[in-house]
Amino acid sequence: MQIPKNIQIIGFDDNTASRESNPLLTTIHQDASLRAKTAINCLEAMRDGLNCETEIVLPVELVKRESTGVL
Repeated sequence: MQIPKNIQIIGFDDNTASRESNPLLTTIHQDASLRAKTAINCLEAMRDGLNCETEIVLPVELVKRESTGVL
């Protein structure tokens, strides 16, 4: 099988391995600092006896690389 000719692969987290693989891995990028800040805010709210959202949706971005064709 050939990537992306026969199969297309998409990863998540846009880590270093996605930029070093062969072919380069198309991936979903999420701002790690925003994810950490959101988690800390939630933990602090729970510590203070406040409610924290149980479903949090953060923005993501598709980073197109060589492991996919036309998306």
